[in-house]
Amino acid sequence: MARDRNRLRDFQEALALRLRQAAELPQRQSRLAVNVGDKGYLLDLDDVSEVAPVGEVTPVPLTQPWFLGVTNVRGSLYAVSDFASWLGIHVTSDIGARRLILLGQRLGKLRAGLVVTRVVGLRLLDEMRAHDAPLSKGWEGASWLDRDGVTWIEVDLERLASDAEFLQVVR
Repeated sequence: MARDRNRLRDFQEALALRLRQAAELPQRQSRLAVNVGDKGYLLDLDDVSEVAPVGEVTPVPLTQPWFLGVTNVRGSLYAVSDFASWLGIHVTSDIGARRLILLGQRLGKLRAGLVVTRVVGLRLLDEMRAHDAPLSKGWEGASWLDRDGVTWIEVDLERLASDAEFLQVVR
């Protein structure tokens, strides 16, 4: 019995040591990389609740052309905007690659989704270097350059979701 207690105590001590060591390691910050037309954007995963294929979207009359309408996702209605169209980017790529990015609950009760041209995958910020690209929009964050020389712009989805122009969907 004492031997079992010693093994349990040794296991707990080893586990506690590994947890302390893991907490001391630098956190690797990852972002969801998406293409909007030929531009690369990075989205904070804390601000994204889901990535889904673009389903049926019901148009809303008398709205901006970039506002696609509303869609039902598991019983909740989401306002859907075409990010490329809102940015004034003409997209000719495969429509099947488009994805709907649903904004996360960290952004409050806003139920909105952005259609992007393509989801590229995760990118680690510590594998990129800061880039001094000019940022012209209030919702644009830092600019990064990856190993392949591709520029990525971070999107502050909270700022985007409160941008007056973005919220003005009525014509």
